[in-house]
Amino acid sequence: MASLLKFAAKFVLVIFVMAIVCTFQWGVVADSLYDCTDAVGLDYLRPGDWIHGSFDSVPVVVHGRSMSEPDTIRQGWNLTGLWGLWISFVVVSLFVSILAACFPWLTKHRREQALVG
Repeated sequence: MASLLKFAAKFVLVIFVMAIVCTFQWGVVADSLYDCTDAVGLDYLRPGDWIHGSFDSVPVVVHGRSMSEPDTIRQGWNLTGLWGLWISFVVVSLFVSILAACFPWLTKHRREQALVG
């Protein structure tokens, strides 16, 4: 039971860190892929809320446009592609979290040293 709790605690900690990392990384990647004129940020945490209504396909995404203009998405990309990219972020986060939770974070020697002081 204790090992299951350790696994769960490590998994939750790593998945939380991965959510933070992916949120910032999504912002960097998404800046070159699409522009929503009424976006409020943290798009990774609000999947599917990337483009609203009709949108234009453009060779270069420009930000800071008026809300009266349509949203834009980079040529060669579509909503399905954005969903695929987002899902890949989630899958990698889950994989890293499970992998990190499976392995001990401290070796037996380091645990003993920590207990001794």
